[in-house]
Amino acid sequence: MNIFQEVKSYVTAKQAAEQYGIRVGRNQMACCPFHDDHHPSMKIDTNYYCFACGAKGDVIGLTAGLFGLAPYEAARKLIEDFQLPVTAEKCQERRKKYRNRNPVSVKKKMTDWHRHAVKVLTDYLSWIRFWKRFYGSEPGAFEQEQFLEALENERKINDYLDILLTGSGEEITEFFICKRKEVAEIEQHVERYQRRVHAEIRAYCRK
Repeated sequence: MNIFQEVKSYVTAKQAAEQYGIRVGRNQMACCPFHDDHHPSMKIDTNYYCFACGAKGDVIGLTAGLFGLAPYEAARKLIEDFQLPVTAEKCQERRKKYRNRNPVSVKKKMTDWHRHAVKVLTDYLSWIRFWKRFYGSEPGAFEQEQFLEALENERKINDYLDILLTGSGEEITEFFICKRKEVAEIEQHVERYQRRVHAEIRAYCRK
């Protein structure tokens, strides 16, 4: 379990919202802090979703959005503010393991992975934005899997890219250790989707 999963096992989006001054009603609705909201349009429980602007995510995303933080910084803030018994020891142990290897090969591996991860996430973000535009204009947008995926993941992927493009060396190393598997899964997901699209195009052209 990484630091993000550990934090989420202790704190819900609702608890964080109330901690940071957002009033949540008995129906678990609140005014969305991410747009000019005068009538409660955000549902907050374990996660959150705004029915007006589409903002959606978990407690890490909520905290990151409220304070303009990268996900790792948001996790550390929640640990401090809620005094959680959470440490990054597992990731630190893995960092030591990497540091004990040949520094030249480790640096090259990190550089190659960093470049590749940025490309994977940038490509995925392009698809996310396309899905929002393409399906968002349709009456049944919320019935489309890709549209819902875009709403759920756009903020997260932007946060990931912020870490990779502007984060400190420690933040990028932490991301590599804790998120490289997720990046690989995203790459496979996009490749499957692209293969499906190409197959549909070929089938259409044969008609």
